[in-house]
Amino acid sequence: MCRWFAYIGEEPILLEDILIKPKHSIIKQIDVHFLPYLHVIYDPHLYRKKFSSGVASDEHGPNHFTNVDGFGLGYYTGVAAEFNNDNINRPCVYKNVRPPLNDLNLISLCAHTSSKCVFAHIRAATRLSPIVETNNHPFVFGRYLFMHNGSVANFLNIKIALVQKLSENAYRNIFGTTDTEHVAALFFTHLGNDWDTELPMENLKNAMIKTLQDILTLIQESAKDMDETLPQSNLNFAVTDSCQLLATRFSSMDEFEPPSLYYSTTAGPTFNRKFPDHPDGKEVGKEATQATHNHGKHVIVASEPSTYKTKDWYLIPSNSFILIGKDLNVVIEKIDL
Repeated sequence: MCRWFAYIGEEPILLEDILIKPKHSIIKQIDVHFLPYLHVIYDPHLYRKKFSSGVASDEHGPNHFTNVDGFGLGYYTGVAAEFNNDNINRPCVYKNVRPPLNDLNLISLCAHTSSKCVFAHIRAATRLSPIVETNNHPFVFGRYLFMHNGSVANFLNIKIALVQKLSENAYRNIFGTTDTEHVAALFFTHLGNDWDTELPMENLKNAMIKTLQDILTLIQESAKDMDETLPQSNLNFAVTDSCQLLATRFSSMDEFEPPSLYYSTTAGPTFNRKFPDHPDGKEVGKEATQATHNHGKHVIVASEPSTYKTKDWYLIPSNSFILIGKDLNVVIEKIDL
């Protein structure tokens, strides 16, 4: 499957510190994966309980593809809002199909750019999907970014029916061929046509529920029409407007585990070179200028942890929302369709 990483917080983070420098940063999550807690069972009464550490193998698991089919980065700087009369904080996006480890433009950009909200995605294409920049995540709809890890089952069979559900504006915002971008257009159809306005989290959540319901219904109808066994979909979505973030960890079938997804509210200082510690646990090579307790409130949501401190990361339960509001508080809710 693909891999994605999201950061949102009060504290600006240098892109190099989260995407380039760590030993297990997202651009290095090609075919070796760090998946603590992945195969434990959660007690519903201890929904956020942290279990004993360990590295789980992803052999024959929900994260088994090699991620070499493109990289995408979306981030907010506030510059557009500062210079334009509409005062809307729209994202900047960089995409390339070259391996990110060898992309000198990406490396230079990350060394000189900081942001309080970042989406990054490394792609594993499915079903012979074209390897082109327009198919790289994240996708932009107004002030929003949208990305996905997983796949929509029978997408080619349901594509026409899905497109018929889209608003005209959402359809016109599709530039590639992926299942994700079409699902994003469906989400923003449900959200409404004003993608520049900051909306309550409840609106995002309701739009995502309707999107998931539509996808599952279309797949069920397609399987029935073609007299096929109902296939499984993995739908780990993420959407942000720079002020809040919603993500899902979701499998269409309870007997299958969705791709891994973690969150942390404490790993930020470990990434940030201004603060003590190092994402790889190194004792030298990082001179802190600020104390850890001075770091701003933040949340990281990622397919895999990318710091050495396993205790800083929580595995999000299967078929759940993670909701991060403007106050940067984390809420985990079961997805009830």
